[in-house]
Amino acid sequence: MDRLSTRFFIFVLIGLWLPCVVLAEFSMGDDETFFLNGFGTLGGPYNFDDEAGFIRDISQPKGARGNGIDWSIDSRLGLQGTWRPNEDFETTLQLVTKYRYDGSFRPEVTWGFLKYAINPNAQVRVGRLGADLYLQADSRDVGYAYLWTRPPVDYFGWIFISYFDGIDFVAARELGDGILRGKLYAGRARETLHRSEGSEYSLKGTTVMGGHLEYQHINWLFRLSYGAIRLGDDDLSLVPLMNALQSTGVPQANALAEEMSLAGKYFNLFGVGIAYDKGPLQSQLMIGHLSSEVLTPPSSTAGYLSASYRIGQWTPYLVYSRIKSEHPRRMTGLPNIPPFDAVNAGVSQALLAGQADQETFSLGARYDFARNMDLKFQLDWIHSRDNPSLLWTAPEPDWDGRSAVLSVTLDFVF
Repeated sequence: MDRLSTRFFIFVLIGLWLPCVVLAEFSMGDDETFFLNGFGTLGGPYNFDDEAGFIRDISQPKGARGNGIDWSIDSRLGLQGTWRPNEDFETTLQLVTKYRYDGSFRPEVTWGFLKYAINPNAQVRVGRLGADLYLQADSRDVGYAYLWTRPPVDYFGWIFISYFDGIDFVAARELGDGILRGKLYAGRARETLHRSEGSEYSLKGTTVMGGHLEYQHINWLFRLSYGAIRLGDDDLSLVPLMNALQSTGVPQANALAEEMSLAGKYFNLFGVGIAYDKGPLQSQLMIGHLSSEVLTPPSSTAGYLSASYRIGQWTPYLVYSRIKSEHPRRMTGLPNIPPFDAVNAGVSQALLAGQADQETFSLGARYDFARNMDLKFQLDWIHSRDNPSLLWTAPEPDWDGRSAVLSVTLDFVF
């Protein structure tokens, strides 16, 4: 994002935030059925390496390179209105503005649902729902809700669905000294992703379903989760390459085109998480596996371990994260002669672009200097063994895959 766009976004963020604080503080009066809340983050990363673009997740089209803090990567603003006419019924609408697949900051509805409490231990929601991915927070956009400047990129950066339109059901019951919770969900995704330079991928028509089982026991939280994703019929970003393969009439090339097709293919996500929270000490461990029916992105395994200790208003923390995807090698069956050079090169590039083999060591601190506000400082040492990589944009051909990224963010809720 250029300097003019960066400054414009900062002014918009501040300009929207201030009146919303006033509105939330004064306009509700004694009305206990309607609530207006909001959240935001201002800041971003400084990438000490200018040979590759650092991104927060794969929805972002351009990354931070060594030319100053990139405010677009982490800055965002959200507003949430909730109407609760009685204890059993609730409706919520949430809008968020952040850096999108097309380079804009156009606001979008990320939550918009009706919730009905069947009884004190069971509830159902219908509408636009957030993808429930975190152990101790329910949105990747609310920076104040989690410890780090951003969720660990090696684990969360490749997860390509943040909300869906559908239904979920949650039930809970006491079990021993703890509480057992279960959740089931199903629906359709509608987001659009940045896929490669000049191309996009629409999730329209993509179906999602799954659930998790969670047990909270005093200071411990355990979770097992599963999700199934069936992609829609949009293959636009790879159609030219697949057509080129099929036009050769070579059986091996035709088979490869089918393997690269995204339409109607399945992803299965398996996850396990453990969190410990007692007094000043907090730690998390999550491990996830993506089983893929396509070559790009291929199957992968990711995880992270985070530990922190609060000292007064400061909470220093350490994070180690890792992702390793399969590295499928496929031959087109086409000879290496000029008429087929472009097709062979295109296949090789497409396969590489969907891979990620990366680890990150992070050292950071959170400073809760005021009510509902914090400052975070984080330094990441990153080693990507793939070039190109799913988690970086436009790397130089000779990039060594090593980078240090310094991030500073201000988070707030109201």
